[in-house]
Amino acid sequence: MSSLVSVNILSYNSKRYIEGCLDTVLGQSHKNLEILVIITGSDDGSAELIREKYGRQKRVKILEPGDNLWFSRGHNLGIRASVGEYILVLNQDIVMEPDFIEKLVSAMEADPALGSVSGKLLHYNYLINSKTKILDSTGIEISKTRRVIDRGQWELDTHQYDADLEIFGASGAAAMFRRSALEAVKLPKVRSNNITLPLRGESAPSVVTRGREVEEDFEYFDEDFVAYKEDIDLAWRLQLAGFRCRYVPEAILYHGRTVGRSWPNQLVRFIVNRRRQPRLFRMMAFKNHYLMMIKCELKSLFWRQFFFIFVRESLLLAYTIFFEPFQFKAIVELYRQIPEALRKRALIMANLRTDKERLRKLFH
Repeated sequence: MSSLVSVNILSYNSKRYIEGCLDTVLGQSHKNLEILVIITGSDDGSAELIREKYGRQKRVKILEPGDNLWFSRGHNLGIRASVGEYILVLNQDIVMEPDFIEKLVSAMEADPALGSVSGKLLHYNYLINSKTKILDSTGIEISKTRRVIDRGQWELDTHQYDADLEIFGASGAAAMFRRSALEAVKLPKVRSNNITLPLRGESAPSVVTRGREVEEDFEYFDEDFVAYKEDIDLAWRLQLAGFRCRYVPEAILYHGRTVGRSWPNQLVRFIVNRRRQPRLFRMMAFKNHYLMMIKCELKSLFWRQFFFIFVRESLLLAYTIFFEPFQFKAIVELYRQIPEALRKRALIMANLRTDKERLRKLFH
């Protein structure tokens, strides 16, 4: 019998997208699936739609925590509730080709060293409900400067990314993980009666915090990140633990991303694209960039590539001063989270299993 795959879908006000997502998951050629839909703080009728249309499906399990858990806590809830050998985390705004899961499982089973895999993600245009030939992600790519991008994003797919190769990590929009790899890099939590807001002083619609005891003992995606760059952090931790990630170009999926990499060499367009994004999202991404480095940097590699890092960080500082001075609020939040990040770093480094030279080559 084929391996069981747990498909975890995070649903937040997903009425426009969720049928396309769930219908293509249910139509997969790989049939041994459990599908967990985590309905997190929705008020657009999508919860009712999901319960009515899919609630009686034997393979579908609906989780309703009530609050908006955002990305990290939402997917951690789904991972803990799942039992599959492989776990596929999905955004709600995706449409899959029928053999997407089958192709990823085949890659995983062919190489036990893989901790995760990524397919080819193309852009889905929801304005006209159409698939496109514009790339969304062919995996996470990290540079010597520590700039992280979705490889190939917004490029026309002319098969320039059709090589099956090792990559740094898989985009959190559609990433398959080996459960044993996730269990190897999970981090024990400090028990607390408080749930942290995304960022102090910033409004976050639909986020509810309540004083209560945290029941979960471990986290897979780092919950201090809340959202943004938590997939990069997990990819980095998997690499440090000795697990590899592979890009499988024949596994095709379409993603309706609305925010992503801008034009990196055109300053005006870069600034315009940044300003389209809510401040809260920019602040979380800014803070999480440094949290990730505090937790995951290898000292030898950091100092070897320090010049590249220093140049980029200097430019980012100048940009922040002139265009996003509100980011200094994020620095205050970062400072507050440093002790916990250092605790997690000690655990990550105690589990270090990577070939440092192989890892160095993944920093382009």
